[in-house]
Amino acid sequence: MHLTIKDVLQLFQDQSVTLAAGSNGLDNIVLSANIMDAPDISNWAKPGDLILTTGYTIKDDPALQEQLIRELAAVGIAGLAIKTKRFLPEIPLIIKDLADQLSLPILELPLNLSFAEILNPIISSIAARQSYLLQRSNEIHKTLTNVAIKGGGLNAIIACLGKLTQCPVGCYDINCSALNHWLPEGIPGVNKQVFKQLENILLNQVAHNEHLQANLSQAKSPYTQRLTIDGYELLLTSFAIMSNNEFFGHISLLQPTDAFLDINCMALEHTCTVAALDFLKQKAVAESRRLHSRDILEHILFGDLANQNTTEIIATSKLAQAKLLECSIIEIDESEKEVNLPVISTRLYKTTQQMVSTKYPLSLVSERTGKIVVLVASTGLADHDHELYAKLQKSFHDSYTLKISIGVGTAATDISSVRQSYQDALTCLTLGRIIKGDGHITYPHEIASYTLLINSDTTSLLTHVCGATLAKLENTDKVHGTELIKTLEKYLECDKNLTDSARELYIHRNTLTNRLERIQDITSLDFSNRELLFSLRLALRQRKLR
Repeated sequence: MHLTIKDVLQLFQDQSVTLAAGSNGLDNIVLSANIMDAPDISNWAKPGDLILTTGYTIKDDPALQEQLIRELAAVGIAGLAIKTKRFLPEIPLIIKDLADQLSLPILELPLNLSFAEILNPIISSIAARQSYLLQRSNEIHKTLTNVAIKGGGLNAIIACLGKLTQCPVGCYDINCSALNHWLPEGIPGVNKQVFKQLENILLNQVAHNEHLQANLSQAKSPYTQRLTIDGYELLLTSFAIMSNNEFFGHISLLQPTDAFLDINCMALEHTCTVAALDFLKQKAVAESRRLHSRDILEHILFGDLANQNTTEIIATSKLAQAKLLECSIIEIDESEKEVNLPVISTRLYKTTQQMVSTKYPLSLVSERTGKIVVLVASTGLADHDHELYAKLQKSFHDSYTLKISIGVGTAATDISSVRQSYQDALTCLTLGRIIKGDGHITYPHEIASYTLLINSDTTSLLTHVCGATLAKLENTDKVHGTELIKTLEKYLECDKNLTDSARELYIHRNTLTNRLERIQDITSLDFSNRELLFSLRLALRQRKLR
């Protein structure tokens, strides 16, 4: 809708106004018109100006002519219109050649037209277009505001933008993940085969465009890219969803031409403003839920369950409908030093909240001392949702390339047993990191025996019985660089199964047999003594807790 040099030529097509040079700049936007009466006009010119001149001040100086064209092109004017046959018989060749190089349109004006006769239609056309844009802007704003007032949410807002522009539209969060999108039934000038690819572009190409996201975080106006699909050129225009410098994501739309680019950009900006309000509403609701979940969990885990007020709070919560309860604790690993932990912890909370509540709506998610505490509440009786925890761990790692450790507690069938589930989850988190290392999910059955080994009274006898045997193997490993301790540990963990043990150790079965024989030679260990082997197995586990 902006006035371009091409439009100006159309305005005066019957009045001998012609293009003399700079045809590559025909799409330059004309924002205003001015008259040049001095050679230093470049000091006063503005981007988008169409400057009219007789060329009097430069008529006899080719060097000044070249300097003027270069300076005006650097300013970014829309074009230069020169009236010939008065002071300049024709437009100098040096001006034409340089204008072609710099893509600066040069218009040749006839002698019989006054500057007023040229300025007035241009200014009137600019004013008319701006008036139309303002009117259209108000209509778009009212339409989008009505959608927001009716509580249509983000889906309705995106659909409204799509219907207003008749362009494919996509909305993305701060991680560039697609939230929703809208497609028209078709786009004029785009064949069906290309049109079918547009949805895939909205869901994939835009979502993984890091260059786009980097530009949007700083941009204060719509950012446009050009895409080519099977010979069709499309414009991808995006704008950030922001409020008080908080970045919520962005909205992008695809259009085949720039014919309505300014109107569509205006609609896009209005939509992002309304979308920001919806994100703020979602944020407020999420914060309310977070505080509610935190308060209830505090009552359950640390409050007086015999207190009438606590009992009423729990009884009126959604947990009253649950048949099975299970605590789990999630924490970002300490090895992840080069991250903004408060920001990442917030994102971990949001990711956990979304995934858990989607599958188990009765559940509670809260934050406590840098950890995410989850109380999974279900109406079924099956415990330990391995798939949920694995999916959560993978999702977070894929999004932020960070490791998280998860400790899962025992299942509880009533509120009073949840505290034990919480303590078990803490134990699983702590021992899981010691035994397995960072970035693992640990369940109670995996560490039950290790909890017995923490007690010094229990372990002193175990050390006395097995210490000498293990010390001999440790010394051999240290002197000769062997892996006898590891071999014995894996052999016992695999219940003396040679095939499984060899596979776990990534060695040939014969190599394993040779190692076991050497262990017998060094320690005189009787592999048929079940009680002794069981004690050794416990002693080897105890070593991991040192």
